Amino acid sequence: MKQKILVLATSFLDEMITHPKEEGKAKQMLDQLANSSNGQIEIEYRCGRYPGAPLQAEEFKDVTAVIADLEQYDREFLSRVSKNGGGSLGIISRYGIGCTSVDLDAATEFGVIVANAPGCNALPTAEWTQSTIMDVAGRRILQYNTASAGKSKEGPSRLDITGKTLGVIGTGTIGKYVVKLMKGYDVNILAYDIYPDHQWANDNNARYTSLEEICSNADIITLHASSSEVIIGHGEIDLMKPTTLLVNCARGILVDNRAVYKAVKNEKIWGYGLDEIWTEKDLSLDGLNIIVSSHVGSDSDMGKIGMQVMSAEAVVDYMSGKAPKHLVNQEVINK
Repeated sequence: MKQKILVLATSFLDEMITHPKEEGKAKQMLDQLANSSNGQIEIEYRCGRYPGAPLQAEEFKDVTAVIADLEQYDREFLSRVSKNGGGSLGIISRYGIGCTSVDLDAATEFGVIVANAPGCNALPTAEWTQSTIMDVAGRRILQYNTASAGKSKEGPSRLDITGKTLGVIGTGTIGKYVVKLMKGYDVNILAYDIYPDHQWANDNNARYTSLEEICSNADIITLHASSSEVIIGHGEIDLMKPTTLLVNCARGILVDNRAVYKAVKNEKIWGYGLDEIWTEKDLSLDGLNIIVSSHVGSDSDMGKIGMQVMSAEAVVDYMSGKAPKHLVNQEVINK
């Protein structure tokens, strides 16, 4: 029976800006797999599909492997399309590191391998975080609006960065890169993580502490946690200073949008940077020091190449009878 590989990752076929030598490598890997299969493997690219649209079982007819964006793979869907549930799906290769869009328990139950691409987009995301910190500190959007209208500076001056205290919530690969990039500003480092890396802290003159102390004492707070729950809400924001700068280039869910909106509007904190689409349609950002972007932190040439190659490698390994390197649900292999 013919097998199909479905590619839904929106930037999988993107043309690169700087055209590095690795450009197109991931597609070549998949095409080579198909070409050597005597017509038994077909590749379908649907990179223009909106990830927010609910998946339909009909889209996965004969699909053995999918390179997944952020579309939701819930229990009901997996029960219909998985190889143990009457379908053919055997692997979900996530285009990135996060797997909150996949019901991992259900995937394991229905025999679907879930793989991800850890670390591939860490540095680009850290670079975007640093950029966002500077933009919020400088009230960049408000300055642009004033200057582009032919007006002189309005409102307060920008915040200084050098010598301030940086609070990092989540010290995985991205959080550590942010610290590395920010060291040039001679910042003091406070860190919070449920799995602290004390050797890294000692090497980088960082101090692990409580979330409450970070909210109370840090001048700049940046989130890089892998949680799918709110970390910064009304209570945490109440601890912050009027000059606290909050940045979330991880996941929108980590910060209560309505709470942070109220805080910025009432000048309880300095500003907020979010690398997600603003979904609170009744809360206008006009005139506020809130900067949003459409989850583009990893959207650089090297960030995309890393996600393309690692997600494709997992599919090629699976289709070749090998276990993918970066398994999220190892239990499937152990069954």
